[in-house]
Amino acid sequence: MASVPISSSALSWAVSESGFSTDEIDEHLKITKGSVESWIAGDDLPNATQFKRLKSLLQRPAALFFMDTPPSTTTESTVTMRYAFGAENRSRSPKERVAIRDAARVRRLVSDLLDELGSTSQELPSASTNEDPEVVANKVRSDFVKVPIEEQMTWSSPASAFREWRTALEGMDILVFLYPLGSDAARGFSFANEHPPVVGISTTWNASVRVYSLFHELGHILTRTSSSCFEATSSNPTTDPTERWCEKFAASFLMPKQTFEELTDLSPHDNTIQTATWLSNKLCVSRKAALLRMVETGYAEWRDFRELDSRSEQKSSRGRPNNDEPRTRDVIRSHTYGRCLSIVKTAFQAKIVSEADIRTFLHMLPDELR
Repeated sequence: MASVPISSSALSWAVSESGFSTDEIDEHLKITKGSVESWIAGDDLPNATQFKRLKSLLQRPAALFFMDTPPSTTTESTVTMRYAFGAENRSRSPKERVAIRDAARVRRLVSDLLDELGSTSQELPSASTNEDPEVVANKVRSDFVKVPIEEQMTWSSPASAFREWRTALEGMDILVFLYPLGSDAARGFSFANEHPPVVGISTTWNASVRVYSLFHELGHILTRTSSSCFEATSSNPTTDPTERWCEKFAASFLMPKQTFEELTDLSPHDNTIQTATWLSNKLCVSRKAALLRMVETGYAEWRDFRELDSRSEQKSSRGRPNNDEPRTRDVIRSHTYGRCLSIVKTAFQAKIVSEADIRTFLHMLPDELR
C-alpha cells in the first residue's frame, strides 16, 4: 500500500497537542510500537489506512498533516487550567482538548452568522474577584437571569433544573455545549472573552453537578477568566482565588443566603450530611454544593465537607442527558449544541450559511436542520 507523504513537523505538533503519547497512538492504531516516533523523525511514513485512522484519532483535518509549518497558537492555550478541591496539576485529556476545539469552531460559525443576521446581543455584566460574590450573584440573578427562587423550588428534578437554567443562560446570549468528557477531564470550561461567550459542561456527572458547573463557569464569564476547571475526588478547599470566587458565586446564585438559611433551619434532620441531602433535593443542586454552602454560612465545617465522595456524583448512564429520550442523531445534536442550532437553522433558511459549512463546522447534514 502506498505511503502518505505527511509533514513530520505537522505530525509532531498534532501529537503534542492531542494529549496522547506516541505509545498510546501506536496502541490505538494497532501498529508496531515506535511507528509514530519513526514518522515524526521522518524515517518512515504511514500508509493510507494508517493515516485515515491517525487523523480520526487526533480529530484533525487531513490538510493539517501536510503543512510545512504547523499552527503557532491553539484554542486550548487561551483557556486557563484551574484546579479545585485538592486537585493536582495535570494535562488536559484528549477528549477535553477535542471538545474545546469543537466549541471554538462552532462559536466562530455562530458568531459570523449572528453578524450576518444583524442580530444584537445584550451586554453581559462584568465582575471582579475583588467584589463580594454574594452581592454579584444576587444582582445577576435579579437583573439578568430573572428566575425567582420560588420557581426554582417547583422544578421536579435536577435534570429539569439543568434544562431550565441552560435555557436561561442561552437567553443571555451565552452558548452552552454539552460533552461526555470523562471523569479524568474538566467538569466545565468557558470562553469568556469571545462573542458570544461559551460554557462547556461535562455530561459525565449527574444533573445536579452540571447545574453547579454551569454557574461556576458563568462566574468565569463574568470575571472574564476563560478556564477549564478540574475537580479531584478529595474534598479540600481550593487555593486558587479565582476558582474560590467562582465556587462562592455559583453557591450564592443557586442558594440565595436568606432562603438557604431559612430552609436549613427548617430541616427535619440533625445530621449534617442528611441536611445537605435534604437541601439539595429542595433546591435541585448537588449535595456537595449544598454542604459547601452550609460551610460558607456557618452551618457546617470543612471536616463535614471532607466526608463526601465526589465519585457518587458520576452518572451511571454514560453521560446521557435524558434516559427516557431516544438517542437519535438529531437529539444528540440538540443536547450537544443547544440554542446555536436554531441560529444555524435561521441562517440556512436565509441562505447565509452553505451546506458545506454546516458539514464542516457542525459535522452534520443540512437535512437535520429542516
